[in-house]
Amino acid sequence: MPTPLLSKLIIEQISRRRFLAGIGAAAAVASCQREPDGAARREEAETGDSVEGGVMNSSSRLDTALVRGPQQTGSITADVRAASAIPFRRWNPELPPLREETVHRVHWRAREVPVRVSDSLVLGAWTFEGDVPGPTLHVREGDTVEFTLTNEGAMPHSMDFHAAQINPKDAFRSVAKGQSVQFTFRPRFAGAFMYHCGTGPVLMHIGSGMYGAIIVSPRRALPQAKEFVLVQSEYYVGAPQGGISPLDYRRMATTLPDYVVFNGRPDQYVKEPIRVKVGDRVRFWVIAAGPTHPCNFHVVGEQFDSVWLGAPPDSPLRGVQTFSVPPGGGMVFDMIADIAGEFPFVNHGFGHGQKGAIGFLVVEE
Repeated sequence: MPTPLLSKLIIEQISRRRFLAGIGAAAAVASCQREPDGAARREEAETGDSVEGGVMNSSSRLDTALVRGPQQTGSITADVRAASAIPFRRWNPELPPLREETVHRVHWRAREVPVRVSDSLVLGAWTFEGDVPGPTLHVREGDTVEFTLTNEGAMPHSMDFHAAQINPKDAFRSVAKGQSVQFTFRPRFAGAFMYHCGTGPVLMHIGSGMYGAIIVSPRRALPQAKEFVLVQSEYYVGAPQGGISPLDYRRMATTLPDYVVFNGRPDQYVKEPIRVKVGDRVRFWVIAAGPTHPCNFHVVGEQFDSVWLGAPPDSPLRGVQTFSVPPGGGMVFDMIADIAGEFPFVNHGFGHGQKGAIGFLVVEE
């Protein structure tokens, strides 16, 4: 009897995992709706969080930004269209080309909108520019970024660029609906960097979809390659409301995600793979947006020619099989596509890989 294809086994395992995850998610949501037990009351006393009338009033010392006033526990904040009318869109993983100018004027909007991430799941997301993740910004080290964020959402939002060296109290401050914040920075180092909303509780704002990638290319050019951006993140899904599922703050605190995804959608690159040609150098700019878990990045059947933990092109690691990108971090992975075939790329922490952080790199003759 012939051995089944690895791709077939992976897809079968994904389907089984989805079924089991659905059962687990229902149980978790049910448990989250119970009255707080003694342990929950102790946590409230330790962190300063309290729950009144189903609304989180957070002043937690565990958050990385100051929290004032009542906080929601789910991400749905605005009227939404019928879920069935919201289309699915594959998130394009190709790195956008560099523009010739060295001053980049960027004006983005914080928006709270529904986003379809699979045929059966629409999330009530908090977003930059209406999608999860937000747009990929591609600049060079030393370029100037003049950034403006306008908040069109009901909740306060902000922007934190990990590629910036700037006073966060001024630049990364929160703004209310209808307000804008502006700041300028120059990326000092090349690499793959995360950006995200820094409004507290940060866990909820990242967990609700407010993150993305800023790719900073080095002045000393890397070898020519087919370049792709992969932003790994987690979804903690609450009970649907009118076909739209909120992202649940209490469940985020359990650190047991329902989905772990590349570029916002589970398994999208299994259904529509990334395609290259034999002989291509392939470069993955990989960011772990979290909010909690790392990405143990691996390509099945290949090794990485070079991996940069810090600023490329200096001091790469050679001949790497798997490397862990920490939450809030980014790394650059190079390989030569010297053999035709289908190569799964995964989070090799398979408890997360099989929740959606998986895709295929198809190498064609």
